[in-house]
Amino acid sequence: MWLFALAILVLPKTAQATALPPSELVDQVRNANHVFNAIHSSMRQWGSSIYHNGMSFFPALVPAGIQFYHGNPNQEPVQGLEWLAFEPEHAIIFARRLHRPYEAVLPQMGEETEFTNQLGFGRITSSAQKAAKFSLNSVTESYDRHSMPERPDIPQVHPGWLHTYRTKEATPLLYIDGMSAGKCDKGTLDSQDVLLLNASVGGGGMLWERKRANGLCKLAHERWNGKIKGFIRMEAGFEIIMCSFSDSLDFVQSVRAGQFSLGGATSDSSEKGFDWAIWKWIKFIASRYDGIGGRRVRLDYDHFFTAYTYDFDLFSGKTDLPRLQNISAEALDRARDDVDRMVRSWDPLNILDEKSPVDWQSIADMVVERYAGVLKYLLGGTLTKVEDLLEELELILRVFIDSDARNKTAEVDRCVAQFNPGEGRISTSIVGNSIQAVTREICETLFAAFDVDVTLSQAMDKLRSLTEYLNWSVWKKCPQCAFNEVCFIPMWPFGTAEDREHPRCRNSSELSRRMGYWGNPRSR
Repeated sequence: MWLFALAILVLPKTAQATALPPSELVDQVRNANHVFNAIHSSMRQWGSSIYHNGMSFFPALVPAGIQFYHGNPNQEPVQGLEWLAFEPEHAIIFARRLHRPYEAVLPQMGEETEFTNQLGFGRITSSAQKAAKFSLNSVTESYDRHSMPERPDIPQVHPGWLHTYRTKEATPLLYIDGMSAGKCDKGTLDSQDVLLLNASVGGGGMLWERKRANGLCKLAHERWNGKIKGFIRMEAGFEIIMCSFSDSLDFVQSVRAGQFSLGGATSDSSEKGFDWAIWKWIKFIASRYDGIGGRRVRLDYDHFFTAYTYDFDLFSGKTDLPRLQNISAEALDRARDDVDRMVRSWDPLNILDEKSPVDWQSIADMVVERYAGVLKYLLGGTLTKVEDLLEELELILRVFIDSDARNKTAEVDRCVAQFNPGEGRISTSIVGNSIQAVTREICETLFAAFDVDVTLSQAMDKLRSLTEYLNWSVWKKCPQCAFNEVCFIPMWPFGTAEDREHPRCRNSSELSRRMGYWGNPRSR
């Protein structure tokens, strides 16, 4: 672990958070609960949708031969920078060509502008950029990365091509966590625009998505000597900004994504047909809520960057979502230097060494799996007598108790050590220290409640404070949904504020009406 990371662990003052733990130990690891949740939610659609303002960058490796998808108006293989989707249902949404009679007068997306000249070197000040308005006549146009200024002309949509590619070799990428492909002003773009590109918060917006991608790849090429080949981000589905298709990918095939006939019946080309395509997209993405599967991406949890460990005021204001605002330029510069050191010192081969790295996410999983259900049950209102609570706690804690030599300190230590991979690995790891701090908070709280001198009300207050501090994403999941439903959470560009506060099972007829959480993209 790098020296700067070790120094971060002993900074004396914690950043302000919405739910502070009662234990002083957690203060030794800044924002340990947020680091824990970042690890647990990494490369997972559900948790990354709950904690959509990501504050972390993870070196990532995609093995050779992994298949990805790309929607394009043209059949020919892409050569330069473009987007890849992990799921074909995601990519096929872009497999179309929009013909607009006014396109010829607009600048091409790859042209240099004031924005690209300033990107990465200062703040964006163009009043014309800030005043730009966009036409979002449908979900597909609002989602189009090549959105054009608002005009009355109705674009004609023609079918494009669904491309398939495979990685040529093990490909090093940088994973930007959270809903990092969400084009909105809620903070989803902070880590990219503020930290990586040194642009103003929200300055890029929607029209400049390709400019943002160009800026990221320029950063990878010039500051990191091409070590990073692209960037993993998430919206309604995970994607990769691949800086050079020809360098990193083998072209497999392209198939036309138009309407077709089956048994003489013409496929539905109406708006209902498009709504169905959106529904299938969301349904397949929901199947990846708990991970993209297939070990398609491997993250290095021992060499990563997170703003949570810095003395930043990430939680100013009334929101529970972190923002990179009101932070001095000097502090941000130091953080950027740390990102640079992290990337330059990273050895991708460490991930491939099965004997070397600890799978910290799996350890976080074991902690959540052991305690999430029981904490929810204990606070569910079914326990009305303190004797019932003590009986339940005994079932959880008895394995940590030496009945011949009761010692509360030793009992807590045994509880904390249950999923401990070894002190040597923890002492040099931000993740290990964070997981241990969170686990200790759980164990100390449970043993504090497991006391005959504590009233039921006092015990419940302790448990409630613990769950507020943990704030695990699994507690927002729906009960089992029917096959024709998904447990719906806002995923850019879909969803409402109600969906974030109270996710529930929804079917295809309900989905198209659920918009607005991410704001009005017209002003972006």
